[in-house]
Amino acid sequence: MSDYDYGPVDTYEITWMSGHIERVLAHQVSYPAAGMALMRSMGAVTVGVEGGAPRVRMRAEINGRWTLTLSAREEDIRTMRLVTEPERIPGTEADQ
Repeated sequence: MSDYDYGPVDTYEITWMSGHIERVLAHQVSYPAAGMALMRSMGAVTVGVEGGAPRVRMRAEINGRWTLTLSAREEDIRTMRLVTEPERIPGTEADQ
């Protein structure tokens, strides 16, 4: 259990390349480190970097435990958007 309060969990909508749509809860989203593959190809020593396809990882504190809620290859994700708050549409009551 953690003594740190991460606040309310965010909801993300993932659209996969297959067209499937799902929602994932997360406090933290980490993206592949840009340029790391290039550095490795140039012979640079990169400590703590995994091989293989770049992955997007999402984590959330659920029931007091820090949990991995998604680990997916970046190339399998078409879009990802934060949907915790309803979208505001200009000119509607919700926009007021």
